[in-house]
Amino acid sequence: MSAFLQNTFILLTTLSALLLPIAPAAHADPFPEDNAGEAAGEHERIYGEGEQKLPEDLYLLYRIVDRIARANNLDNEPWRVAIDNERVLNAYASEANLLTIYFGYLDQFAGNVSALACVVAHEMAHHTEQHVSRSDVFISEWAEKYGLGSSKFHRRAEELWRTYEAEADIIGYEYAVTAGFDPEGCIRTTEVIARLPGGLQETTHPSATQRRDAYEVLMAEQPAEQLRALGQANLADSLPLTYDMLWDYNWLRINPAQGGDNVDDWNRLFPDTPIQPTVETSE
Repeated sequence: MSAFLQNTFILLTTLSALLLPIAPAAHADPFPEDNAGEAAGEHERIYGEGEQKLPEDLYLLYRIVDRIARANNLDNEPWRVAIDNERVLNAYASEANLLTIYFGYLDQFAGNVSALACVVAHEMAHHTEQHVSRSDVFISEWAEKYGLGSSKFHRRAEELWRTYEAEADIIGYEYAVTAGFDPEGCIRTTEVIARLPGGLQETTHPSATQRRDAYEVLMAEQPAEQLRALGQANLADSLPLTYDMLWDYNWLRINPAQGGDNVDDWNRLFPDTPIQPTVETSE
């Protein structure tokens, strides 16, 4: 893909952001009920280590992704979370199961974990539905057929992304509510969007009003209690996902349920020459 085409594609993918609130106070477990039951000791160990080792924002994002993945049977593949230090309000899905959240997005809003979960679930839905890879194929094809700068190319690309955004809204809502988050969190994201300059956003997204209407239909047609019951059963049958932190990149790899830690896998293969895990800190 040419650099110009790649930049166009990145622009389109980054427009999948939803602006929303973040985070409880430091050292407060956002989901204390996760530590109940027979596996409480393992939950406390994994989550306790994460709370001590990870920056607060990454720890909260880890807990949200972990909970959504396990509640919706999305924990058989790894997830990646990165925080971009730019002070812009954005989040997007790109590459293989990568969720990028901008620092400005985390910094400006506070107090609504369900809204944050709705946007995270929305970006996860882009991955589970293969929107990124599918759009790459279409955009390359249309660029060759119509010309990258043509009005027909832009019209087709914008129509495609409006369709994908609407689909990610629906599936992301189901993911978030199944994981136990408040459906009103998704409504909150549309209230924020409605106050923003919408011209560019609405070329690739449904309008804020359309999104709110779609969420309200979902809330009526799919009662939260039914979705949560399914999610609670899946959560009860699974353990927290482990993670690896790459400090230089403010990047978190959330490992699949069957494993994913390189040190553990090496030690399983070669117990006579083990690697000792390195404990890293943000200091």
